[in-house]
Amino acid sequence: MTTKLEIVSSVSAINEKDWDLKTEKTNSFLKTGFLKIFENHSSINSVVPIYITTNNGIIYGHLIKIDGSKIANYLFNNRRISFKKFFFKRIKFQFFCFGNTYLSNIPSCAFGYKGITDQELETIFKRLKQEYKINFFLLPDYFLSTFSSNGKTAKKLSPEFVIDPDMVMKLNPKWYSLEDYKKDISSKYKKRIKSVYSKSKGLVVKQIKNSELKSIVPKLQTLYNNVHNKSSFSGPPLNLRCYEDFSNHSTLDFCIYGYYYKEDLIGFSSEFFDKNTMYSYFIGLDYKYNQKYHLYNRILYDSISHGIEKKASKIVYGRTASEFKSTIGARPVKSKSAVYIDNKLLRFILYPIVKHISPKKWVQRNPFKSTN
Repeated sequence: MTTKLEIVSSVSAINEKDWDLKTEKTNSFLKTGFLKIFENHSSINSVVPIYITTNNGIIYGHLIKIDGSKIANYLFNNRRISFKKFFFKRIKFQFFCFGNTYLSNIPSCAFGYKGITDQELETIFKRLKQEYKINFFLLPDYFLSTFSSNGKTAKKLSPEFVIDPDMVMKLNPKWYSLEDYKKDISSKYKKRIKSVYSKSKGLVVKQIKNSELKSIVPKLQTLYNNVHNKSSFSGPPLNLRCYEDFSNHSTLDFCIYGYYYKEDLIGFSSEFFDKNTMYSYFIGLDYKYNQKYHLYNRILYDSISHGIEKKASKIVYGRTASEFKSTIGARPVKSKSAVYIDNKLLRFILYPIVKHISPKKWVQRNPFKSTN
């Protein structure tokens, strides 16, 4: 069989029909029509999309640049003073991620039952290294499962390390409104909901129409940047002009909700709905109002209402604020990743550090009267 391996940096350079056939029943987020949106609105020089086609499947990934201080804060979150932290803060990393860094909890590859061969994977690493001058590759757990753990490639991988879990909330099919959800939680958390809605009653919440988006995207971007910049670890920022295209994209149900105080937009939430799953996507906040009006809490509780209304089986909340999200009923789905470095010296220096990566410790809360 002829070996097929194509690596390009634009949808226009691939056979879109062939690519979409491989994702027809599995992953709406991997279709070319959706990926084009990120490509069309990519921030300059921060993200380069990479499309890889092999004999047995497809891979979408991002070549990104990230400030070392973000990595240092994540790797050494419990150490105020550290030489390694000092070192990392002063360098910028360029690496390839076998995934969509804007949708880190959704698989970004599709293969037949054979997965990807060791030879194909070695060739991919070699080609990316030559064409883009990179030495670092990040492999999420869903990609690690696509190839043999006994091959040549696996021997060059770093030890697997735990990353922040995806927080996921299962919705009881017997819930028909937020009131039904409230019946299943303990009095302590009922009081919390009552307090949140009481303190945020001065806000007006409405779904933002497609026709309104163009004029308010700059405000949405400012609110999003507030949250992105506050995060201890985050990738390149998203250009929210893509929201205009998301809202007009027929394959996925995309909604944006605005939170207004005296006609001033002070927060927003965004959500995807696909195959009975709701994805709580990026949010934006004006932190001047956040504490007084319990804005973030209100967004979380409203998302439960939206999920119930759409008859979703679960809500995927992402990897931030794990303990806080557990207070509404979300539970962690453990995630692991690994790093591939071809250079022996760099492996010797960095793999011992990678081995000790761990997310911040937090306490799992449970708002339900009994296990839900």
